[in-house]
Amino acid sequence: MSQRKRPSRRTVLQTLGSLGTATIAASAVAGARTGRLETRAGDNYRRSNGRALEDVPKDATRYIAVVDRIVDGEHVVLLLEKECELVDQHVTPRSQLDEVEESDILIVVIEDEELLTAQQIPERPEQCR
Repeated sequence: MSQRKRPSRRTVLQTLGSLGTATIAASAVAGARTGRLETRAGDNYRRSNGRALEDVPKDATRYIAVVDRIVDGEHVVLLLEKECELVDQHVTPRSQLDEVEESDILIVVIEDEELLTAQQIPERPEQCR
């Protein structure tokens, strides 16, 4: 007979929480790749400009963005990531992203250095952690 030790309640709960988080992140990543994000009642995803990610031009560039800082309450500085690598930064007026705070994570679409739309996601996609 083996002397197998049962996992603690904390370990089981952490594992279940991680699986749930991974599922949400995977659906966000899959949605970002297809240009759409599934939203359900109760989700707290916010969009700027009232445009959905599906409604932007196909040649526009999609990024994962992190709100780096808010300057003087007037400008939002976004760090842009493509395939989990930091590639650029973008500064946009606070009025376009009035609900974001520092460290928020977004999916943004930029064309000709103009922010077309932004959608907040709950956390960074799993493959980029």
